[in-house]
Amino acid sequence: MSQRINLNSNWLFIKQPFEYETLQITDPQQFDQINLPHTWNAIDGTNGGDNYHRGLCWYKKTIQIESIEDTKHYFIEIGAANSVANVYLNGVHLGEHQGGYSLFRFDVTDSLIEGANELFISVDNSHYEDVYPLFADFTFYGGLYRDVNLVIAEDIHFDLTDMGSSGVYVSQRSVTNRKASIEVKALVTNNTQNTPVLEVEFVDRQDQVVAHGKTLVENHISTIDLVIDDPILWQSVENPYLYECRVRLSIGGVLKDSLNIQTGLRYFEFNGKDGFVLNGKPTKIRGVSRHQDREAIGNALTKEHQIQDMQLIKEVGANSIRLAHYQHSDFFYELSDQAGMIIWAEPPHISKTSDTDLQGKNATNQMRELIRQTYNHSSIVLWGVQNEIGMMPNERPLLDTVTRMHDVVKQEDTTRLTTQAQIMMIREDDPANFATDTVAFNQYHGWYIGETSGYEQFIQDFRKANPNGCLGYSEYGAEGIIDWHSDDPKVKDYTEEYHAKYHEEVLAIFDRYDYVWGSYVWNFFDFGSDMRNEGGVAGRNNKGLLTFDRAIKKDAFYFYKSVWSNEPVVHITSKRFKERHLDNIKVKVYSNLEGLTLTNNGQKIPLLKREGTGNQTIHWFDVALSAGYNRVEAQAQGIIDVVEFRKVAQPNQDYILPKDKTGGILDDMFNFDNDDNIKNWFSDSIEEAKLPELEYPEGRLSIRNKISEIMTHPEGKVLMEELFKPLLEHEKAQMAFGMPFEFIVSLQPDRFPNKLVHHFNRRLNELSIIEVA
Repeated sequence: MSQRINLNSNWLFIKQPFEYETLQITDPQQFDQINLPHTWNAIDGTNGGDNYHRGLCWYKKTIQIESIEDTKHYFIEIGAANSVANVYLNGVHLGEHQGGYSLFRFDVTDSLIEGANELFISVDNSHYEDVYPLFADFTFYGGLYRDVNLVIAEDIHFDLTDMGSSGVYVSQRSVTNRKASIEVKALVTNNTQNTPVLEVEFVDRQDQVVAHGKTLVENHISTIDLVIDDPILWQSVENPYLYECRVRLSIGGVLKDSLNIQTGLRYFEFNGKDGFVLNGKPTKIRGVSRHQDREAIGNALTKEHQIQDMQLIKEVGANSIRLAHYQHSDFFYELSDQAGMIIWAEPPHISKTSDTDLQGKNATNQMRELIRQTYNHSSIVLWGVQNEIGMMPNERPLLDTVTRMHDVVKQEDTTRLTTQAQIMMIREDDPANFATDTVAFNQYHGWYIGETSGYEQFIQDFRKANPNGCLGYSEYGAEGIIDWHSDDPKVKDYTEEYHAKYHEEVLAIFDRYDYVWGSYVWNFFDFGSDMRNEGGVAGRNNKGLLTFDRAIKKDAFYFYKSVWSNEPVVHITSKRFKERHLDNIKVKVYSNLEGLTLTNNGQKIPLLKREGTGNQTIHWFDVALSAGYNRVEAQAQGIIDVVEFRKVAQPNQDYILPKDKTGGILDDMFNFDNDDNIKNWFSDSIEEAKLPELEYPEGRLSIRNKISEIMTHPEGKVLMEELFKPLLEHEKAQMAFGMPFEFIVSLQPDRFPNKLVHHFNRRLNELSIIEVA
C-alpha cells in the first residue's frame, strides 16, 4: 500500500536568487527556519504599491531515511509551488514544474539514499511570459504553500506519474433516477512479472455493497464497468449523498495499493427554458466566488482555514462556488463534495495570453492537470476555460482561444460541461460565446459602468440574439468598505450601504429570469491584489461579502443569507454607521421570518415597507432619533438583533471617504480633463439634440473598434493623440488598448460628451480597417 510521510516541518528558507551550486555552500545561518505551508508575500503582497517580492527563492530540507527497500518506489509530492519550481535531491536535478497551483511529483527512487538526504527546491514567482497567469487582479503569492510529502509505493501501484493524478478515474457514463452506469479506469504501474487483480466495490452509507467488479490487469490501463440500480442521487446542498468507491490492487490476495473515492451520482444539463437542471430538477445556482488567500497568511492555508471558509459559505446559503482563478487545494474540493456545492473549476487562464507561447501550451497543460487531479470530485460540474481573455490589445481571436481550450477539456473529460467568463465588453452575439457548452459574463453594471438596470438590458438583449440560449453571471459586485457609510448611498461611494443596495437590486434582476441559470458573487471574501489602491484601502479588492480576515460579515452577507438560507435571520443593517445627524433615519432590517417588529428605546416603530427578491426579506422603518443614544431592537420569533445609534449635531466626516482616495484602476486611467481643449474636439456646430445616429460601416473604423485597432491606422493614431493623449500616456494604458472605445465611453460617460463621441466616430468612419497579420 502506498504510504505518505508528511515533510512540512523543519525547512530552511532564503529569499535570494542563488544558483544551485552556490546555494550548496551557503552558510546555513543565512537561512530562516520555517514550516510549511509558507509564502514570502503574506504581508508585502497585500499592502499596495504593486511592488511585492517576485523572484527566485530557495527551500531546503534534510530528509532522514532509515532504510530503502529495493521493491519500493519513492516520490517527492509537492502540493503547489508558485509558480516555477526546480527540485534537487542529493545533487540530482529531478525536474522543473511550471504552474503555481497544481500538485506535481518526481520519482526519487534512484536518487534517495539511506541516511541524510538533502532536498532543495527553488520557487520563482517572477513573470514568465509562457507560464500562466501572466496578468490578473490578484496577488501571485510565491512559495511552497501546500503540503510536501514523501510517497512510498509498492512494486505494483496506481500510477503516480500521470500529471499528479491519483491514477484512478471514476466516470459517470450514464446516470438516471433508475440506474447509474459507472466506469472505473485504473492506470497501473507493475514492476513485477505477476498479473495483479483490480477489484472495485461501490458502498453506500450503511456500508452495504451496491456494485462490485473484478478483473485481471493485463496492461497499464484496466477498466471495470458497474451498474447501480435505484441510486440515491447527489442533490447539491439538499442531499449531498456520497457513495464510497473502493478500488483495490492485489497479487495473490496480498493488497498492494488501494484508494477510497467519495462519489456523488448525478446528472445535469443547461437549457434555455429552465437554466440549470440537476437530476431532472430545475435548480438556480446561488453562487459565490472564492479566492483562497487571507490576510497575513496569503495562500499558505491550513485545513482549519479551509473548513472555516466552507462553513461560512454554507451559512450564507450558497449552493455553488466558483473556485477562481486557479486550481484550489484538493482538500477544499473534498469539502465541496461533502457539502453539496456545485463547483465551477478553472485553471489560471486569465486576462492575457502569452506573446511567446502562441499555442497556449502551458495553459492547456494546467487545464489537463486540473482535470486529472480533480476528476473524481463529483461536486465539479463546470470546467471554466478562460476568464476575461480579450482585455489586452493584439490578442489572437477569442473564438480560436476558447475553442482550443474547450477541445482540450473534451479530450480529458466527456462527463462534464465547459463554460467561460467573458469580460464585460464582450457583446451578447459574439461567436466565442458559443464555443463552450454554456457561457457566463463578468459584468459590473452599477459599479464600473452605468446603473444596475444594465443587467436587465443585457439579459434581454442576449435572449433576443439567442432565443433558445441561457447564460450565467460569473462575476458581479461592488466595493464595500466597512469604514464608509452614507444615508444616501450612491455608485462609487465605497460605502457598506451602497454595497448592500447593489446586491439587493442585482439579485432581484437575476431571479426574474429562469434562463439565467445562476450567478456568482464577486467575491465572497475580500482578497489580496497588491496593484490596487482605491476606496482608501491599498493592496486588496474589497468586493467581498466578508472582510479579508473573515472576521466581519458585511451587511450584504446577511442579505444573501436572508434570501438563500433556511436559517432564521434578523439583521439590522448599518450597525457600524453609529453616529447619525438626521432627525429621522431609515432603518433597514433583513429577515426571512414573519412577525418582524422594531422598537426604538422600547417604543414600537410601524413597518414602513417590505420589499426584495423572493420572500421579501428587506424591511424598512422610519425612526425618529432622540438626543443621545437610541437603542433599536428588531425581533421575530424569538430572534433578536440590537444596535445603538447616537444622535449628533453634525455629520461625522470619518464615515466619508475623501475624494482623493476614491479612484480605482479604471477611474485613474481615465482621469484626464479635456475642458481646455474642447474647442479642438470638433468643428461641428450641430445641436446635441439633432445628432445623427452613430454609424458602423463594414470595413471602416468606428468607436466599436479597440484602441489598439484604431492606433494601427496611422491617421487613427494621430486622431487618438489629438483627442486623448493623456489616456495614451497612462502607465496602465495597455489595459485600455484592448478595450473598444465604445466600452471606455460607457465606463466614464461624463468625460466623453455626446458631441465628442459623434465627432470621433465620424472621423473614424473615414478610415479603413487595417488587418494585422
